[in-house]
Amino acid sequence: MRTLTASLAAAQKQASPLPFIDAVFSDYYGDVSRLRFSRHYSGSEGEYFSAVALAGDGSLSRARVDPTTKVLFTQRVASPGATSDFSQWTSHGAVSAGGAVALAASGSSVFLYYVDADTLTLKEKASTDSGASYGSAVTVATAAAAVTYLAAAVASGGDRVLFWTVGATVWRSRFSGSTWGTATAWTNAAASLTGIACLYRLDWNLAVCGTEPTSLDAKVWTTVYGDGAFQAADTWSALKEVTTANASSNVSFRAPAVQFLQHWRLFFVEKYTGALAYARLQWSTMNNSADFDQELWREPAPFDYTGNYGVAAAAAGGLVWLAAAAGVWSGASPSTPDLDVGADVLEAVVDLSEYDGRARLVLRNDDGRFNAPGTGAAAALRRGARLKLAAGYRTAAGGEASTGPAYWVESLEHLTGGSARLVVEARDAWWLLDRWRARRQFVWTAGSKSVSQISQFLCARAGLDYGAVSASAALTGVKPAFTVHAGESGRTAVRRLLAMVPDEAIMQGARCAGRFPQTGDGVDYAFGVDHAIVEGRYRDLGASLNRARVFGDAVFDEAFDFAEIDSLGERIAQIFDLNLTTTAAAGDRAGFALRDAAVRQRGDELLLAGINCGQELYDVVSVTDAQLGLVAAKRRVLGLTWRYATGRQARYDMTLLLGSP
Repeated sequence: MRTLTASLAAAQKQASPLPFIDAVFSDYYGDVSRLRFSRHYSGSEGEYFSAVALAGDGSLSRARVDPTTKVLFTQRVASPGATSDFSQWTSHGAVSAGGAVALAASGSSVFLYYVDADTLTLKEKASTDSGASYGSAVTVATAAAAVTYLAAAVASGGDRVLFWTVGATVWRSRFSGSTWGTATAWTNAAASLTGIACLYRLDWNLAVCGTEPTSLDAKVWTTVYGDGAFQAADTWSALKEVTTANASSNVSFRAPAVQFLQHWRLFFVEKYTGALAYARLQWSTMNNSADFDQELWREPAPFDYTGNYGVAAAAAGGLVWLAAAAGVWSGASPSTPDLDVGADVLEAVVDLSEYDGRARLVLRNDDGRFNAPGTGAAAALRRGARLKLAAGYRTAAGGEASTGPAYWVESLEHLTGGSARLVVEARDAWWLLDRWRARRQFVWTAGSKSVSQISQFLCARAGLDYGAVSASAALTGVKPAFTVHAGESGRTAVRRLLAMVPDEAIMQGARCAGRFPQTGDGVDYAFGVDHAIVEGRYRDLGASLNRARVFGDAVFDEAFDFAEIDSLGERIAQIFDLNLTTTAAAGDRAGFALRDAAVRQRGDELLLAGINCGQELYDVVSVTDAQLGLVAAKRRVLGLTWRYATGRQARYDMTLLLGSP
């Protein structure tokens, strides 16, 4: 159960408390703020390697290599914005015909990196006036063979590292104190490389595009070059996959860019060379709870830009800037201010069941304030927006509600006439998980990842966090062979996973939270004494199965509920799972199945006076109903609905669906 303040917990048990509805819209997908980019510049510069950086004074520095002349140009825009001139360039002379360019900034220092015309010598030019002018070039290193891709970043302490590629190897040199260190190669391996990008955040965090050395599959990876935070200083982490394409698919990935603004944000080009060829920019994000080099990126989505060289990225001041040779974009986070509509709510209904949650909100619109959702003051009210909707009460501390519940807007409906209204239909995070469909097959071999870890990965692909409120040993101990088929939804895949263990899951906002219901769980809340029951309906449905037969890999076991068999006859389930390799594991699985059926053998319903603002699915409650002789009978919450309405149909109540504890 969600934690309530003492004043809110007391208010919801009073005879005539004053309702309070907390309803706020914000432009978030899951718990990641959306960036809605605006393009500020569309020029005629030829597409080729480019870079961008933001100095401490807010000025924007850009660099590009002309594809025809191979001349390096730079640009500084003092106050970048929608009306800025992004067409003025300063020449730095001819550079390598096949080498990239990089920029890094810290305070008023901007560092420009490029490959000299000999294709081997790596050069740096430093600016101490935020990119307005650059000093003479100095040599960072000389490669043994032609250099292609560059990336650079400055640490908070002032050290900077330049990364570059020679063939399928990433090299680096670190500037510490007053000199550049010896160039050394990374400790990872690839068959080819098609781009690198770097951002310093406690360590040097890199995005890398290329092909896998054995399968030759195309990959986007992340890796960390350590500065002693999450990775040991001057060492490399392993490559972690963001996305992949089969070697025979004619798909490759290239030109990554990575930035952090509230969350990690990744951009790269997906290039297809078959019929209807394309090279389209893709983007992805990661929730704050995940580390950069974990494989927990949201499924990449297309961005409205095509080109082989992608974009460079920089972030500061609540904005992410993207730049290509002939394009400049910016996106704010958050893109719009939050919109609090609590005072405008005429009706609200929330209906939660296992694996699904829905909310319906009716807002007054008599003055036309919501006639144009997604614009002006109502910019945050649009399809796809996050709705934080919670029931509460007015207390001495003001309006109070529990925190956590969230839904995402599925549809908007305007009703006109004598009482103009806007009807908002929203769904909880199970809907986001269901809308994610696997673009390809995902396969985990037996022993590689636990049920918990696979669930975390699948939730991340849908933009959700995953964690456990309580967990069985099986949740982290069972490491099955598991396949998610192309086209399968995340919700279906997670439900198949959870069928292997005794754990359930609920949605707490954008977090999928595992719960381990046990018969010995304590009571979270009591109804029928301090919190009145208006009406009760108590149903003994019987267990849907009373015998579970489990077949594994040359093993077998079964479990029985003989009392139920005597009462109703055999209700059998036969489970086949080759992940089960011992009779003990098969017996556990049979026990899980009977336990699941036992929880659902009751179908009690309670209509409650007022709302328990902290109620969640799978909470254990006690029920006291003198008419039936129930005294503190334990039940488990399997569904809940709360309703709020004003006017002649005024109501504020909750209905619970209860199973056995």
